[in-house]
Amino acid sequence: MMNLDSLELEETILGSIISKPVLIEKLALGDEYFNYPQTKRILRLLQTQYREYKIIDLVGMVQNYPEYFEGKNSMVSIEYLTDILQKADPNHFEYYQESLFKSYVKRQILQKIEEYKNNRISQDELLESIHEIEQKSLNNDGNYLTSEQIYRLISQQNRKIDFKYKKLKKYANIQEHDLIVLAARPGIGKTGFAVNLLENLSDKYKCIYFNLEMTEQQLYRRIVAINSKIPMAEQDNLNDFNSVSQLQYACNKIAKKKIKIITGGQTMRMIRSKIIKESSDEHSIIFIDYVGLIRDTEKNRSSYERVTEIVKELRQISLDYNCTIFVLAQINRNSEKEKNKYPKISDLKESGELEQSATTVLMLHNENAYKPTNQRNTEIKLIIGKNRNGETGIIDFDYYPNTQNFAEK
Repeated sequence: MMNLDSLELEETILGSIISKPVLIEKLALGDEYFNYPQTKRILRLLQTQYREYKIIDLVGMVQNYPEYFEGKNSMVSIEYLTDILQKADPNHFEYYQESLFKSYVKRQILQKIEEYKNNRISQDELLESIHEIEQKSLNNDGNYLTSEQIYRLISQQNRKIDFKYKKLKKYANIQEHDLIVLAARPGIGKTGFAVNLLENLSDKYKCIYFNLEMTEQQLYRRIVAINSKIPMAEQDNLNDFNSVSQLQYACNKIAKKKIKIITGGQTMRMIRSKIIKESSDEHSIIFIDYVGLIRDTEKNRSSYERVTEIVKELRQISLDYNCTIFVLAQINRNSEKEKNKYPKISDLKESGELEQSATTVLMLHNENAYKPTNQRNTEIKLIIGKNRNGETGIIDFDYYPNTQNFAEK
Protein backbone atom coordinates (compact mmCIF):
# COMPACT_ATOMS: atom_id res chain seq x y z
CA MET A 1 0.00 0.00 0.00
CA MET A 2 1.30 3.40 -0.94
CA ASN A 3 1.29 6.36 1.42
CA LEU A 4 -1.55 8.74 0.54
CA ASP A 5 -1.71 12.45 1.12
CA SER A 6 -4.17 13.64 3.75
CA LEU A 7 -7.10 14.41 1.44
CA GLU A 8 -6.69 11.26 -0.63
CA LEU A 9 -6.53 9.19 2.56
CA GLU A 10 -9.86 10.60 3.75
CA GLU A 11 -11.42 10.08 0.32
CA THR A 12 -10.20 6.47 0.23
CA ILE A 13 -11.88 5.76 3.58
CA LEU A 14 -15.15 7.32 2.40
CA GLY A 15 -14.95 5.49 -0.94
CA SER A 16 -14.43 2.19 0.90
CA ILE A 17 -17.57 2.83 2.95
CA ILE A 18 -19.61 3.66 -0.16
CA SER A 19 -18.28 0.46 -1.78
CA LYS A 20 -18.93 -1.68 1.31
CA PRO A 21 -21.47 0.08 3.57
CA VAL A 22 -21.05 -2.34 6.50
CA LEU A 23 -17.60 -0.79 7.06
CA ILE A 24 -19.29 2.26 8.54
CA GLU A 25 -19.94 0.12 11.63
CA LYS A 26 -16.20 -0.42 11.96
CA LEU A 27 -15.38 3.27 11.66
CA ALA A 28 -14.09 4.33 15.08
CA LEU A 29 -13.43 7.95 14.07
CA GLY A 30 -15.94 10.80 14.00
CA ASP A 31 -15.89 13.67 11.55
CA GLU A 32 -13.65 15.69 13.89
CA TYR A 33 -10.77 13.40 12.84
CA PHE A 34 -11.23 14.45 9.20
CA ASN A 35 -9.34 17.56 8.13
CA TYR A 36 -11.34 18.83 5.14
CA PRO A 37 -14.82 20.42 5.11
CA GLN A 38 -15.97 18.37 2.11
CA THR A 39 -14.94 15.02 3.61
CA LYS A 40 -16.49 15.92 6.97
CA ARG A 41 -19.76 16.75 5.19
CA ILE A 42 -19.72 13.54 3.13
CA LEU A 43 -19.08 11.42 6.23
CA ARG A 44 -22.09 12.98 7.97
CA LEU A 45 -24.17 12.27 4.87
CA LEU A 46 -23.09 8.62 4.76
CA GLN A 47 -23.75 8.18 8.48
CA THR A 48 -27.22 9.75 8.16
CA GLN A 49 -28.29 7.54 5.23
CA TYR A 50 -26.94 4.36 6.80
CA ARG A 51 -28.56 5.13 10.15
CA GLU A 52 -31.96 5.70 8.55
CA TYR A 53 -31.96 3.09 5.76
CA LYS A 54 -29.12 0.65 6.56
CA ILE A 55 -27.85 1.17 3.03
CA ILE A 56 -25.62 3.63 1.20
CA ASP A 57 -26.95 4.49 -2.24
CA LEU A 58 -25.71 7.43 -4.30
CA VAL A 59 -28.96 7.97 -6.17
CA GLY A 60 -30.94 7.78 -2.95
CA MET A 61 -28.68 10.38 -1.38
CA VAL A 62 -29.57 13.00 -3.98
CA GLN A 63 -33.27 12.22 -3.67
CA ASN A 64 -33.53 12.02 0.12
CA TYR A 65 -30.91 14.57 1.22
CA PRO A 66 -30.94 17.40 -1.33
CA GLU A 67 -29.74 19.88 1.31
CA TYR A 68 -26.26 18.29 1.10
CA PHE A 69 -26.05 18.97 -2.64
CA GLU A 70 -27.70 22.37 -2.97
CA GLY A 71 -25.93 25.71 -2.86
CA LYS A 72 -22.65 26.72 -4.41
CA ASN A 73 -20.81 26.06 -1.13
CA SER A 74 -22.16 22.56 -0.58
CA MET A 75 -18.88 20.94 -1.80
CA VAL A 76 -20.79 17.68 -2.45
CA SER A 77 -21.84 16.44 -5.90
CA ILE A 78 -22.72 13.10 -7.43
CA GLU A 79 -19.64 13.44 -9.62
CA TYR A 80 -17.39 13.92 -6.58
CA LEU A 81 -18.97 10.92 -4.82
CA THR A 82 -18.44 8.80 -7.92
CA ASP A 83 -14.80 9.92 -8.07
CA ILE A 84 -14.35 8.99 -4.41
CA LEU A 85 -15.88 5.57 -5.05
CA GLN A 86 -13.12 4.87 -7.59
CA LYS A 87 -10.56 5.20 -4.76
CA ALA A 88 -12.22 2.52 -2.61
CA ASP A 89 -9.97 -0.11 -1.03
CA PRO A 90 -12.18 -1.92 1.49
CA ASN A 91 -9.69 -4.76 2.06
CA HIS A 92 -7.30 -2.35 3.79
CA PHE A 93 -9.90 -0.28 5.63
CA GLU A 94 -8.31 -0.78 9.08
CA TYR A 95 -4.93 0.32 7.77
CA TYR A 96 -6.33 3.55 6.30
CA GLN A 97 -8.32 4.25 9.46
CA GLU A 98 -5.19 3.85 11.59
CA SER A 99 -3.29 6.15 9.22
CA LEU A 100 -6.02 8.78 9.53
CA PHE A 101 -5.89 8.53 13.31
CA LYS A 102 -2.12 9.04 13.33
CA SER A 103 -2.49 12.03 11.02
CA TYR A 104 -5.04 13.55 13.41
CA VAL A 105 -2.74 13.02 16.43
CA LYS A 106 0.14 14.66 14.57
CA ARG A 107 -2.02 17.69 13.68
CA GLN A 108 -3.15 18.07 17.28
CA ILE A 109 0.41 17.93 18.63
CA LEU A 110 1.67 20.45 16.06
CA GLN A 111 -1.19 22.75 16.99
CA LYS A 112 -0.21 22.63 20.68
CA ILE A 113 3.44 23.26 19.81
CA GLU A 114 2.39 26.31 17.82
CA GLU A 115 0.38 27.57 20.81
CA TYR A 116 3.47 27.10 22.98
CA LYS A 117 5.67 29.00 20.49
CA ASN A 118 3.17 31.88 20.56
CA ASN A 119 3.22 31.91 24.38
CA ARG A 120 -0.43 30.93 24.65
CA ILE A 121 0.38 27.91 26.84
CA SER A 122 3.25 27.06 29.22
CA GLN A 123 5.75 24.23 28.79
CA ASP A 124 3.97 22.18 31.46
CA GLU A 125 0.63 22.75 29.70
CA LEU A 126 2.24 21.69 26.42
CA LEU A 127 3.52 18.45 27.94
CA GLU A 128 0.17 17.75 29.61
CA SER A 129 -1.67 18.36 26.34
CA ILE A 130 0.67 16.10 24.38
CA HIS A 131 0.18 13.41 27.01
CA GLU A 132 -3.62 13.64 26.71
CA ILE A 133 -3.48 13.57 22.92
CA GLU A 134 -1.17 10.53 22.91
CA GLN A 135 -3.56 8.66 25.21
CA LYS A 136 -6.27 8.76 22.55
CA SER A 137 -6.62 5.35 21.00
CA LEU A 138 -8.66 3.57 18.38
CA ASN A 139 -8.92 0.68 20.84
CA ASN A 140 -10.59 2.42 23.78
CA ASP A 141 -13.70 0.29 23.31
CA GLY A 142 -11.81 -2.92 22.72
CA ASN A 143 -10.92 -4.53 19.42
CA TYR A 144 -10.69 -7.89 17.70
CA LEU A 145 -7.05 -8.70 17.01
CA THR A 146 -5.65 -10.71 14.14
CA SER A 147 -3.32 -13.63 14.88
CA GLU A 148 -0.37 -11.52 13.73
CA GLN A 149 -1.35 -8.68 16.09
CA ILE A 150 -1.71 -11.09 19.00
CA TYR A 151 1.71 -12.60 18.26
CA ARG A 152 3.36 -9.16 18.15
CA LEU A 153 1.60 -8.23 21.37
CA ILE A 154 2.81 -11.23 23.36
CA SER A 155 6.29 -11.47 21.80
CA GLN A 156 8.42 -9.84 24.48
CA GLN A 157 12.00 -10.47 23.38
CA ASN A 158 12.41 -6.99 22.00
CA ARG A 159 11.00 -5.50 25.23
CA LYS A 160 13.09 -7.43 27.75
CA ILE A 161 15.56 -5.31 29.73
CA ASP A 162 19.07 -6.57 29.01
CA PHE A 163 21.04 -6.73 32.29
CA LYS A 164 24.63 -7.84 32.70
CA TYR A 165 23.37 -9.96 35.61
CA LYS A 166 22.31 -13.13 33.79
CA LYS A 167 20.27 -14.67 36.60
CA LEU A 168 18.44 -11.44 37.26
CA LYS A 169 17.65 -11.12 33.55
CA LYS A 170 16.46 -14.73 33.33
CA TYR A 171 14.39 -15.06 36.48
CA ALA A 172 13.06 -11.55 37.03
CA ASN A 173 12.32 -11.16 33.30
CA ILE A 174 11.93 -7.39 33.67
CA GLN A 175 10.22 -5.76 30.69
CA GLU A 176 10.06 -2.27 29.30
CA HIS A 177 7.31 -0.20 30.98
CA ASP A 178 7.57 -2.15 34.25
CA LEU A 179 7.60 -0.49 37.66
CA ILE A 180 10.23 -2.18 39.83
CA VAL A 181 10.48 -1.59 43.56
CA LEU A 182 14.00 -2.06 44.93
CA ALA A 183 13.83 -2.18 48.72
CA ALA A 184 16.17 -2.77 51.65
CA ARG A 185 16.76 -1.71 55.21
CA PRO A 186 19.10 1.27 55.66
CA GLY A 187 22.77 0.49 55.08
CA ILE A 188 22.28 -2.77 53.19
CA GLY A 189 23.23 -1.40 49.75
CA LYS A 190 20.09 -0.54 47.77
CA THR A 191 21.63 2.65 46.34
CA GLY A 192 24.80 0.71 45.50
CA PHE A 193 22.77 -1.92 43.66
CA ALA A 194 20.74 0.74 41.84
CA VAL A 195 23.95 2.48 40.74
CA ASN A 196 25.29 -0.83 39.41
CA LEU A 197 22.12 -1.17 37.33
CA LEU A 198 22.48 2.46 36.20
CA GLU A 199 26.12 1.95 35.20
CA ASN A 200 25.23 -1.22 33.28
CA LEU A 201 22.01 -0.18 31.53
CA SER A 202 23.30 3.25 30.47
CA ASP A 203 25.41 1.57 27.78
CA LYS A 204 22.20 0.76 25.91
CA TYR A 205 19.44 2.93 27.35
CA LYS A 206 19.11 6.56 28.28
CA CYS A 207 19.16 6.51 32.09
CA ILE A 208 17.85 9.27 34.36
CA TYR A 209 18.67 9.05 38.05
CA PHE A 210 16.62 11.20 40.45
CA ASN A 211 19.14 11.60 43.25
CA LEU A 212 17.09 12.82 46.22
CA GLU A 213 19.37 11.71 49.05
CA MET A 214 23.00 12.50 48.17
CA THR A 215 25.08 15.16 46.50
CA GLU A 216 25.98 14.76 42.85
CA GLN A 217 29.62 14.25 43.89
CA GLN A 218 28.73 11.37 46.20
CA LEU A 219 26.76 9.60 43.51
CA TYR A 220 29.47 10.02 40.87
CA ARG A 221 32.08 8.69 43.30
CA ARG A 222 30.06 5.48 43.42
CA ILE A 223 29.79 5.25 39.62
CA VAL A 224 33.52 5.91 39.22
CA ALA A 225 34.35 3.31 41.88
CA ILE A 226 32.32 0.67 40.04
CA ASN A 227 34.18 1.41 36.79
CA SER A 228 37.69 1.93 38.13
CA LYS A 229 37.68 -0.50 41.12
CA ILE A 230 39.31 2.35 43.07
CA PRO A 231 37.64 2.71 46.49
CA MET A 232 35.57 5.84 46.98
CA ALA A 233 37.63 6.95 49.99
CA GLU A 234 40.86 6.92 47.93
CA GLN A 235 39.70 8.74 44.81
CA ASP A 236 40.93 12.20 45.83
CA ASN A 237 44.24 10.99 47.35
CA LEU A 238 45.88 9.23 44.42
CA ASN A 239 49.62 9.68 44.05
CA ASP A 240 50.83 7.11 41.55
CA PHE A 241 50.48 7.62 37.82
CA ASN A 242 48.76 4.28 37.13
CA SER A 243 45.95 4.93 39.61
CA VAL A 244 45.38 8.45 38.27
CA SER A 245 45.27 7.09 34.70
CA GLN A 246 42.87 4.36 35.81
CA LEU A 247 40.57 6.95 37.37
CA GLN A 248 40.68 9.21 34.31
CA TYR A 249 39.97 6.26 32.04
CA ALA A 250 36.90 5.43 34.14
CA CYS A 251 35.72 9.06 33.95
CA ASN A 252 36.08 9.05 30.16
CA LYS A 253 34.13 5.80 29.95
CA ILE A 254 31.32 7.14 32.15
CA ALA A 255 31.09 10.36 30.13
CA LYS A 256 30.22 8.28 27.05
CA LYS A 257 27.34 6.54 28.78
CA LYS A 258 23.78 7.82 28.55
CA ILE A 259 23.50 9.00 32.15
CA LYS A 260 21.66 12.06 33.41
CA ILE A 261 21.57 12.73 37.15
CA ILE A 262 18.96 15.08 38.58
CA THR A 263 19.90 16.09 42.12
CA GLY A 264 17.80 17.88 44.74
CA GLY A 265 14.25 17.93 46.04
CA GLN A 266 11.53 16.95 43.60
CA THR A 267 7.74 16.87 43.60
CA MET A 268 5.81 14.32 41.56
CA ARG A 269 4.81 17.05 39.10
CA MET A 270 8.49 17.93 38.55
CA ILE A 271 9.45 14.27 38.16
CA ARG A 272 6.61 13.59 35.77
CA SER A 273 7.45 16.61 33.62
CA LYS A 274 11.12 15.60 33.36
CA ILE A 275 10.29 11.98 32.53
CA ILE A 276 7.95 13.11 29.72
CA LYS A 277 10.67 15.32 28.29
CA GLU A 278 13.46 12.75 28.54
CA SER A 279 11.42 9.80 27.23
CA SER A 280 10.10 11.49 24.12
CA ASP A 281 12.77 10.21 21.71
CA GLU A 282 13.79 6.78 23.07
CA HIS A 283 13.02 4.30 25.81
CA SER A 284 14.44 5.52 29.12
CA ILE A 285 15.27 3.81 32.40
CA ILE A 286 14.28 5.94 35.39
CA PHE A 287 15.72 5.55 38.89
CA ILE A 288 14.11 7.30 41.87
CA ASP A 289 16.22 7.24 45.02
CA TYR A 290 14.04 7.10 47.03
CA VAL A 291 10.22 7.25 47.15
CA GLY A 292 10.05 8.52 50.74
CA LEU A 293 11.92 11.71 49.80
CA ILE A 294 9.59 12.90 47.04
CA ARG A 295 8.14 16.19 48.26
CA ASP A 296 4.42 16.46 48.88
CA THR A 297 2.49 19.42 47.47
CA GLU A 298 -0.61 18.72 49.55
CA LYS A 299 -0.84 19.52 53.23
CA ASN A 300 -2.29 17.32 55.97
CA ARG A 301 -1.73 14.04 54.16
CA SER A 302 -0.35 11.10 56.07
CA SER A 303 2.86 9.44 54.93
CA TYR A 304 0.83 6.42 53.87
CA GLU A 305 -1.53 8.50 51.73
CA ARG A 306 1.35 10.44 50.18
CA VAL A 307 3.36 7.37 49.17
CA THR A 308 0.23 5.59 47.93
CA GLU A 309 -0.59 8.42 45.51
CA ILE A 310 3.05 8.72 44.41
CA VAL A 311 3.37 5.02 43.61
CA LYS A 312 0.07 4.95 41.71
CA GLU A 313 1.23 7.87 39.61
CA LEU A 314 4.63 6.31 38.96
CA ARG A 315 2.94 3.16 37.70
CA GLN A 316 0.73 5.20 35.38
CA ILE A 317 3.77 7.09 34.08
CA SER A 318 5.57 3.82 33.30
CA LEU A 319 2.53 2.70 31.28
CA ASP A 320 1.82 5.99 29.54
CA TYR A 321 5.35 6.98 28.56
CA ASN A 322 8.33 5.32 26.95
CA CYS A 323 10.09 4.39 30.20
CA THR A 324 10.81 1.73 32.81
CA ILE A 325 10.96 2.89 36.43
CA PHE A 326 13.04 1.60 39.35
CA VAL A 327 11.86 3.16 42.59
CA LEU A 328 13.88 2.65 45.76
CA ALA A 329 12.09 2.14 49.07
CA GLN A 330 12.80 1.46 52.71
CA ILE A 331 11.91 -1.73 54.57
CA ASN A 332 10.54 -1.51 58.09
CA ARG A 333 12.90 -2.50 60.89
CA ASN A 334 10.15 -4.39 62.72
CA SER A 335 11.18 -7.75 61.28
CA GLU A 336 14.71 -7.31 62.68
CA LYS A 337 13.29 -8.48 66.02
CA GLU A 338 12.15 -11.75 64.50
CA LYS A 339 14.27 -14.88 64.41
CA ASN A 340 14.03 -15.05 60.63
CA LYS A 341 15.20 -11.61 59.57
CA TYR A 342 14.55 -12.10 55.84
CA PRO A 343 12.47 -9.13 54.64
CA LYS A 344 8.95 -9.78 53.39
CA ILE A 345 6.84 -7.72 51.02
CA SER A 346 4.60 -6.85 53.96
CA ASP A 347 7.63 -5.06 55.48
CA LEU A 348 7.67 -2.41 52.75
CA LYS A 349 7.58 0.87 54.58
CA GLU A 350 4.64 3.27 54.49
CA SER A 351 2.46 1.80 51.75
CA GLY A 352 0.91 -1.43 50.59
CA GLU A 353 0.54 0.30 47.22
CA LEU A 354 4.26 -0.38 46.62
CA GLU A 355 3.39 -4.05 46.39
CA GLN A 356 0.10 -3.52 44.55
CA SER A 357 1.39 -1.28 41.74
CA ALA A 358 4.83 -2.82 41.24
CA THR A 359 5.31 -5.41 38.51
CA THR A 360 8.42 -6.64 40.36
CA VAL A 361 9.57 -6.27 43.96
CA LEU A 362 13.29 -6.82 44.63
CA MET A 363 14.58 -6.85 48.22
CA LEU A 364 18.20 -6.88 49.34
CA HIS A 365 19.18 -8.77 52.48
CA ASN A 366 22.48 -9.26 54.33
CA GLU A 367 22.12 -12.03 56.90
CA ASN A 368 25.31 -10.90 58.63
CA ALA A 369 24.39 -7.25 58.96
CA TYR A 370 23.31 -7.84 62.56
CA LYS A 371 26.57 -9.44 63.65
CA PRO A 372 29.60 -7.57 65.05
CA THR A 373 31.53 -5.71 62.35
CA ASN A 374 34.46 -8.13 62.32
CA GLN A 375 32.11 -11.08 61.67
CA ARG A 376 30.27 -9.59 58.69
CA ASN A 377 30.81 -10.65 55.10
CA THR A 378 29.79 -9.14 51.81
CA GLU A 379 27.24 -11.74 50.79
CA ILE A 380 23.98 -10.13 49.70
CA LYS A 381 20.82 -11.97 48.81
CA LEU A 382 18.51 -10.43 46.22
CA ILE A 383 15.00 -11.63 46.98
CA ILE A 384 12.52 -11.53 44.12
CA GLY A 385 9.44 -11.17 46.30
CA LYS A 386 6.88 -10.41 43.61
CA ASN A 387 7.11 -10.96 39.89
CA ARG A 388 4.33 -10.63 37.34
CA ASN A 389 6.68 -11.54 34.49
CA GLY A 390 8.64 -14.49 35.86
CA GLU A 391 9.78 -16.37 38.93
CA THR A 392 10.22 -15.50 42.59
CA GLY A 393 13.22 -16.68 44.59
CA ILE A 394 16.69 -15.65 45.75
CA ILE A 395 19.81 -14.68 43.77
CA ASP A 396 23.14 -14.56 45.62
CA PHE A 397 25.57 -11.66 45.13
CA ASP A 398 28.98 -10.68 46.44
CA TYR A 399 29.01 -7.02 47.44
CA TYR A 400 32.17 -4.92 47.79
CA PRO A 401 31.09 -1.72 49.59
CA ASN A 402 34.39 0.14 49.07
CA THR A 403 34.02 0.02 45.30
CA GLN A 404 30.23 -0.48 45.26
CA ASN A 405 30.52 -3.53 43.01
CA PHE A 406 27.85 -6.24 43.02
CA ALA A 407 28.86 -9.53 41.43
CA GLU A 408 26.39 -12.32 40.75
CA LYS A 409 27.51 -15.68 42.15
